[in-house]
Amino acid sequence: MEIIFNKLTYIENKKSAREKRYLDDINLVIDEGSIVGFVGDKLGIIGKLLLVLKRPSSGEIRLGKVVIKRSSHVDNINVLRRKIGFVYNDYSKLFLEPSVLKEVSTTMKNYNYKTENVVKHVVQSLKIVGLDETYLDKDPNELSKVEKKKVELATIISYNPEVIILDNFDRGLSFRDREYFRKLFLRLKNKYNKTVILITNNVQFLFDIVDNVHVIYKSKLVLSEGRDIFYNSNLYRYTDIPKIIEFTKYVESKGYDIKKCTDIKELIKELYRNVG
Repeated sequence: MEIIFNKLTYIENKKSAREKRYLDDINLVIDEGSIVGFVGDKLGIIGKLLLVLKRPSSGEIRLGKVVIKRSSHVDNINVLRRKIGFVYNDYSKLFLEPSVLKEVSTTMKNYNYKTENVVKHVVQSLKIVGLDETYLDKDPNELSKVEKKKVELATIISYNPEVIILDNFDRGLSFRDREYFRKLFLRLKNKYNKTVILITNNVQFLFDIVDNVHVIYKSKLVLSEGRDIFYNSNLYRYTDIPKIIEFTKYVESKGYDIKKCTDIKELIKELYRNVG
C-alpha cells in the first residue's frame, strides 16, 4: 500500500493562544514494502493521522485508494486501521490483560483477525520477535523493557498489518537491543513485505536500514532523500552525526573512500585492504 502526503498540514488549537503546528504543507511518498525514517520532534501525530484518529487541517493523505481529508468520509475505517499497526511512544502504558496470550489474542479479536488456532498463531507472532511459548502465561506488565517492546510488536504483527509505525521505539534501549530490532525490521520488510515507518531523532538507528529519510523541522519538510542523506552535511544541521559517519569523513580526509561501508565488519575489511 503506497502512502502519499499531498500538501498535508496539521495544526492543533488553530487560531488560539495554544496553537501548535506539527506539519506544514508536507509532500512525500512512502513506497510499499520500504523502511522509512522520520526525523523530528513530536511526529507521532503521523501515526494518528494514518489511523484517522486525527484529521488533516488541510491537504490529504492517500493510503492506496483511500483518501483522508479534513471532512472526507472514510468507508470501512476499521478495515483501514487493521492495515496499520502503531506502537505509541508511551512509557506509562500498561497492558490491559493478565497474560501475553490474552493481550495478543484480545487485540486480534478487536481487529477481527480470525484463525483456526489462536494459541498457535500467537506463538508464531511471538517467535517473529524473538520470544517463545514460555511467555504465553506471563504477565506482560512484569516483563523487562525490551520484552515489553517485543510483546507490543508481536501484538501488532498478530493481526498482519501492511504498515508498522514505531514512534521513538529505540529510546531507552541499549546498543545491543537497538541492533537486534534493526535486524528485525529488515526481516519484516524483506521476508514479510511490511512497510516500516520509524520516527526517531537517533539517526544512528536509521543508518543502513532505511530506504528514505524525511527530516521535519519546525513543521516543514527540510530534507527528503535516500540512503545518501547520511553523507549530506545539511542533515547534521538538524540532528547529531552518527559515529560511523564521523569516522568515515575522517578517513576520507586522509585520502581513503570507505563511505560504501555500512557495518563494522565491512569497514574493517576495507581498511585492511587499504592499509595492506
